[in-house]
Amino acid sequence: MRVSLGGFLLLFVASRLLYLVLLNPSYLFTYLGEELYRGTIAQELVTGLTMPFTEYRADNYAGGSLVIGALAAGFFRLFGPTLFALKLAPLLVFALALVFWYWTIQRYASERVAGYFAMLFCFSPPVFTAYSVTAMGFHSESIVFSALTVFLLFKMLSDEMDSPTFPALLGLTAGFGLWFCYTYGLTLMAMLGFWFWHDRGILRRRRVLWFALGFVVGFSPWISMNLQNNFSGLLVQRANVWEHFRLEHLWEGLANPRTLAPVEFFATLASDDAWDVYRRSANLLYALLYLGPILTVGVLRLKTGRSAPAGARPTRPTLEGFGILSLLVFALAVQLSDFRITRYYLPAYPFLFLFVAHSFARCQETFPLAQRKIQTVFLASVVVLGLGTHAPLLSLDRPGLALSTKGYSYGLLPWYYWDTHAPVAQGDRKFIVEVVQRPFLSDILPKLSADDQRELSRGIALLLPEAVLFNEQAEDFARIERLVPPGFETHFYYQVGVMTMVRHPNELPKAVAAVEFLRHRTPAMHHLALVGIYQQWPQQAGQDRTPDSLISAPAAVTPALAPHYWRAIGYLAGRYWYDTDWSLSLVNARVQAFMPRLDPSVQRPFLQGVGELLFIRLIYNPWIAPAKLERFLHAYQEGLLEGWGMALGELDHFSDFPWHGQGSPVWSAATKGLSERSLASVRQGKAQFDALFEGPASSAPEPPRQAP
Repeated sequence: MRVSLGGFLLLFVASRLLYLVLLNPSYLFTYLGEELYRGTIAQELVTGLTMPFTEYRADNYAGGSLVIGALAAGFFRLFGPTLFALKLAPLLVFALALVFWYWTIQRYASERVAGYFAMLFCFSPPVFTAYSVTAMGFHSESIVFSALTVFLLFKMLSDEMDSPTFPALLGLTAGFGLWFCYTYGLTLMAMLGFWFWHDRGILRRRRVLWFALGFVVGFSPWISMNLQNNFSGLLVQRANVWEHFRLEHLWEGLANPRTLAPVEFFATLASDDAWDVYRRSANLLYALLYLGPILTVGVLRLKTGRSAPAGARPTRPTLEGFGILSLLVFALAVQLSDFRITRYYLPAYPFLFLFVAHSFARCQETFPLAQRKIQTVFLASVVVLGLGTHAPLLSLDRPGLALSTKGYSYGLLPWYYWDTHAPVAQGDRKFIVEVVQRPFLSDILPKLSADDQRELSRGIALLLPEAVLFNEQAEDFARIERLVPPGFETHFYYQVGVMTMVRHPNELPKAVAAVEFLRHRTPAMHHLALVGIYQQWPQQAGQDRTPDSLISAPAAVTPALAPHYWRAIGYLAGRYWYDTDWSLSLVNARVQAFMPRLDPSVQRPFLQGVGELLFIRLIYNPWIAPAKLERFLHAYQEGLLEGWGMALGELDHFSDFPWHGQGSPVWSAATKGLSERSLASVRQGKAQFDALFEGPASSAPEPPRQAP
């Protein structure tokens, strides 16, 4: 293949940009909340930091969010603060990873293997493509440090002058990469083992000293940050890092081979989508493409190995050897841990590409008469499979949506700051009150534009209920209440109800009783808190009750709250029906069979609840278009679509997304293909939910108020 590195880079960047421009809006939502916060870090860098830069970190155990935020700030300056500019940051990181891998493979393997690797990198499986434009600063972007590590390691091992430059740079990369994301630690372990194996005198060489010095410098941001926060960086998902690794996970995998890490890796090789037809076919085809040549070369090597004369074999460092060791370390670590989500497998993809590329090149060497045929089969398979599996993810409805979509949200800032700075007791209410007063109300809010002020004010109003204790004195609640930004009181009281239900899961009467004190303060807000309770209840309640049992003993509720209660019952029934079979057609049949059992006065809110459930389950899944709701019985469509609109309204008011109204990507994905009649029902439902929060919230917040 007569394609230079520049040509492959152009192909890679162009294919990802085309992917971003044509991507179905539904696929923007996978990690969008987390991505938008990285965009907030970038926007703060562009407009001027209010706090020290490290205070904006998304978590305490990794600095990748800060790095990606800093990279995105440069693209924000060039192209504006859009989602497209935000996603250019991970694209740059992946492009650098391709450069380092290509240089390493070209020098220490062959030009042909490097070319094949680059083709696999450019025409990658959909899951790898998606993460290559996901701005997170975590497992996926850590591959650039793995690529640079391999490049520097082989440079150092082949350096006969014993220069300190390469070990120092290798240590710097290792330290910074480990601070960037702990996943890189697996590459670090493999690198140290490989280095020791091929340089037994490692401890007697000055290389190790330079490496150690470089590592300390590279890891110094982690050390500095954790000295200030009591080494909370050792906690991942509320537990110490080492607590996530147990031998029990290995025994479980050996007892059930389907759960072994390598099997799960290939089972989600192309997609971790829950829809079987696409997922299984794509994963099977990619598994055949990748495993076929690897197994073929393995069989050939076994045959040639048996016929080869006995004797000592060379032990020079090879890329294949490092790749094998890395994958063994990676597979064992994942198998021993509870980190089994697809994103944790991303760092293994480049090593898999390396083995596939090497296998195709070895097949060409073994069968010289069929070299062109093997190359043709390789190129055709990679290109056709890549295009075929990505085509269902694209849409021509609103091309270029990411180019004009806002790429940050200040509504996320209070939550991330609380999560990374709160004391060990995450519910420390005193801390919440303090940080709301400063830095949010006093320092950050005044400097923002009107739109950004509304986002931050909404985030503050939704965070403050975390500080409410429902058995406290009235003056304590009033002190918190006075911190709510003007115009967002309705959001605050609604969220008070939501948090009450969170603290009393499966105990609806207790949650209702807990907000009774609001009745004597502001009856209207007491009503809104009860609405929040009924909205949250079906999302947390157990799924052990059948729809028949739910309606056999209805709770005693006032007429004003009855629609909200029956909407919750409809949501629970929808959960029972849909989550059992994941089939929209079966839900349709069960709705038709069940509705005659209900009193006509409660049928409409019940259907709205089912519609809300379907929205939550389907909005992130482009395989089922909203228009399929029009297949339900005509008499029930209006109620279902009103519930769909209510869920859309709740997302509009309470989600992390900074977009609102009919021009947002959420609205586009939620109404695709609907008829005008259906759209009218969706708008009606959304209007009903919006009516709960009508008032001064639509205007820019007034100057912040301070607690006495």
